[in-house]
Amino acid sequence: MRLLSKRAARAATVGGVILAAMGSTVAYAGTSSTELSNGRLSFEAFNGREANLPASKFYSATQYKKTSGGTVTVVFGMTTESILVKSPAKTVKKGQKVGHSWGGRSVADTGDCSATGFMKSNGSTYYTPPVNRLC
Repeated sequence: MRLLSKRAARAATVGGVILAAMGSTVAYAGTSSTELSNGRLSFEAFNGREANLPASKFYSATQYKKTSGGTVTVVFGMTTESILVKSPAKTVKKGQKVGHSWGGRSVADTGDCSATGFMKSNGSTYYTPPVNRLC
């Protein structure tokens, strides 16, 4: 996923959940990703003000697109200075894209106004770079 221009509206389908963000600016939204040997782990987060929602909340989702290898079970997560949440386990096979949306969380829980997505699989944890400026 990529950030869009100032006037653009965007919708990202993440594991069957739609995140909608309309922005007059992209200063309070972002995406990050980590290339893995068998796919790409992505994380998107935006402040509610980007979608005419309360500015006191931020919305985020973690997603994985598997491009090679066998079927695996994954658990998605999102973390800030004060929050650590995990999804139920999900199975993903080559060619699939799965994810989890974290809904509205208080920006006060970000501490430094950033959030990071992660995924656990086969005893390893993989992180995306943080998305900053969520406050």
